Amino acid sequence: MVSTNKQPSFYAALMLLVAIFLVFFIGIGILNYPVEFILIVITIITGFFARYYGAGWKEILQTFIEKIKDAVPAMLILLSIGMLIGCWMVSGTIPLMVYYGLEIINPAYLYLTAFLVTVCISTFTGTSWGSAGTIGVALVAVAAAMNVSLPITAGAVISGAYFGDKLSPLSDTTNMAALAAGAELYQSIRNMLYTSVPAFLFACLGFYIAGLDLNLVNSIQLDTIPVMKKALNSLFWLNPLLILPTLLVFIGAIKKWDTIIVLIASSFFALAICAIFQPFTMMDLVQASINGFNTNMISNFSDVAMNESTTKNINILLNRGGMYSMVSPIVVMLCAFMFASALDVSGGLNVLLGRLVQKLKTVTSTLLATMFTSSLLVACTGNAVISFFLVKNIYDPCFKNKKLHMVNMSRSMESGATLLEGLFPWTISGMFMAKTLGVATLDYAPWVLFNLSCLVMAVFFAILARWSNFGTRYEEPISAEQVPVLRG
Repeated sequence: MVSTNKQPSFYAALMLLVAIFLVFFIGIGILNYPVEFILIVITIITGFFARYYGAGWKEILQTFIEKIKDAVPAMLILLSIGMLIGCWMVSGTIPLMVYYGLEIINPAYLYLTAFLVTVCISTFTGTSWGSAGTIGVALVAVAAAMNVSLPITAGAVISGAYFGDKLSPLSDTTNMAALAAGAELYQSIRNMLYTSVPAFLFACLGFYIAGLDLNLVNSIQLDTIPVMKKALNSLFWLNPLLILPTLLVFIGAIKKWDTIIVLIASSFFALAICAIFQPFTMMDLVQASINGFNTNMISNFSDVAMNESTTKNINILLNRGGMYSMVSPIVVMLCAFMFASALDVSGGLNVLLGRLVQKLKTVTSTLLATMFTSSLLVACTGNAVISFFLVKNIYDPCFKNKKLHMVNMSRSMESGATLLEGLFPWTISGMFMAKTLGVATLDYAPWVLFNLSCLVMAVFFAILARWSNFGTRYEEPISAEQVPVLRG
């Protein structure tokens, strides 16, 4: 963190943080202003604060440049995912998955199925973005075709995607959380089962109950399923070979090949398949990969017998993807990093967290503070991995003094940062999920049941640590005499 000439006082730093969250709450939550505009406003506020305490624009810009260097891979992945969706759409890969989904998924269990399918995919591949950007897109499209809730379906997809992102040994955030905390990977994963297993069961129950109302779906809604299937079958030549580009992505994830290379390779593979099986021109293929697929490319679109409602649903389903579809998230990301740079340079967050650490006297307060700080940092920086290393530097002495094993830190960081990153509209993951699935962050946020349940369970085990060792691991056996001292 760049130091300023003067150190802000605790109350000045607190006022800055309160002002930031008020602007966020009023601007985004109440007035529904664009995230980019709100981020620029709070950057200006934070910049003036930093300037008052001696920091200049050059320091903010230098910090911004350093943060952008770390964010470039994420930007390239965003562009690659956009290209992938456009290519999978024009090739018929996503329409095929939607067709199969409409054929085999019972509407009454759609939400539960969406959750369990993405749990499996994300666990095997270790990527929340890959799971949401591939099978997740298809599942949301199935929900649109069945005329059921898109926010609940998106919440189920994101819940399942983050299950693997939190627990899979192939996940980058799982590895980075363990690395930052200084914990062994598989010990960290086992420790996270205390919170993840109950959260998984609660999510299953929640999505099952949410789907009970779908049993009451009327005949008109049910009739849309065969109509949609017929339309997709008429617009594309659907055959099992179209699924091959998805297999390349899954194999690449399991083999730990470079993500960007795998996504681009799968995109071009899909274009090759499209050239063989689908009736599109070479210009259509190029346009789909860059600007996204559009039903105007389908010569017989107007000839397929569809009512107005089905035509609208088909357009919503198919008109998406392309590299330019990810320009908006990248702009938001740049604004978010500019704000994070100004906050970093101001020194206000350091002052607040330094005062907080001094007041941590018990195991419970330490664990709760670690989770809270992880959430605060991911909200301020927009990136979970950045928050991991900051949290480690702040709380390492507290964990050592209380003889807490570092797996507790990695679990707290995952619960506070990784699982909540996708619930803030201005974070990288929040922007990605909203743009990829086509559902606003604040719409799906209440339905991300696994993530929210995990946070609740993490808080529960932190409070339970006052009376029991269950779920909390120590570096060495704790005697009965030590327990009251450590727990306060």
